[in-house]
Amino acid sequence: MQLADDQGHLGERALLRRAQSSAAGFGELFDAYYDRIYAYVYRRVGTRTVAEDIAATVFEDALRGIKRVRWQGKPIVAWLYRIAARRVADHYRKTRDSVEYAVEHLGVCDDGHGGLEVEEEYAAVRRALARLDERSREIIRLAFFDELGGAEMAAALDCTPNAAYVRLHRALKRLEETLKRERVEYGQRVAD
Repeated sequence: MQLADDQGHLGERALLRRAQSSAAGFGELFDAYYDRIYAYVYRRVGTRTVAEDIAATVFEDALRGIKRVRWQGKPIVAWLYRIAARRVADHYRKTRDSVEYAVEHLGVCDDGHGGLEVEEEYAAVRRALARLDERSREIIRLAFFDELGGAEMAAALDCTPNAAYVRLHRALKRLEETLKRERVEYGQRVAD
């Protein structure tokens, strides 16, 4: 396992060097991470055109700052996520919109099997996520929606992998408790 990790780091380090030395190298970095950064932004703003604009701005910032980046053994995408997080925050500061998590974009079962039950479950999860604090929502987003591993979450949050896992565990515990309360409250509202 360590060998695979070392090879991943070597590949990332080589990608960083190429991105710092040529436009083609930066194009490789863009191609490798654009979809992940766009998805990250989209889940936070919920609008395709705004997400595209912010993702483009992230890579403009990255291009301007790539020469100053020093290899620290952390995934490059974590640096891009930090830029994206700042750009999303800038967007909300400029528009003065409420900063709500765009969980309404969770997938919907369209296979015709249990669609209503699945949709009700998604709605319950959306309501429960909306009740969590921003810090809890962020770690859940990184782990499950952005599908980051422990090292990537840690780098994006500027903490150790163990601390990231502890934060994730606590956030999931809060989500579970909130979801239980949500189901009880929703069940009572439906019964009334």
